[in-house]
Amino acid sequence: MSLPRRLEQIGIVVGSILMLSLPLSVFTPLLVESPALWQVALLWCLPGLVVGVLVATDRLPVSYQQVWAFGIVSWIATVVLWMVFGVESVTANQSTAIGTWLIALLVGALVAWANPKIQWRRSSA
Repeated sequence: MSLPRRLEQIGIVVGSILMLSLPLSVFTPLLVESPALWQVALLWCLPGLVVGVLVATDRLPVSYQQVWAFGIVSWIATVVLWMVFGVESVTANQSTAIGTWLIALLVGALVAWANPKIQWRRSSA
C-alpha cells in the first residue's frame, strides 16, 4: 500500500474520531456522573475509531463525508433542541435530554443519508 493511501486512511480514522465525538460528548453526563479521563476517552473515541477504521477500509457502506455530516448535524441539532426545550442540566432533565438527543441523532442520520452536496456560487463580478 502506498504512503499517500495509508496517510489518507489515518486521516479518515482521526477525522471520524473527532466528528463522532461531538454528538457523543453531550451524552456523557447521562452515562457517567463524574467521568475520569479514561472513561471520557473511551466513550468519545472508541465509536469513532471503529467507524473510521471501517470507512477507511471500505467495510462500511458510508462515505467519509457522510460521517462528517452526521457528526456535525447531530451535534448542532442536539444543542438547538436542548435550547428549545430548556435542558439546562442533562442529569436533572434526563428524559427530555435523552429524547431530544435521539431525535437529533435521527436528524443527523437523515442528513447524512441524503448526502447533500455543497456547491459554491460564483460571483458575477
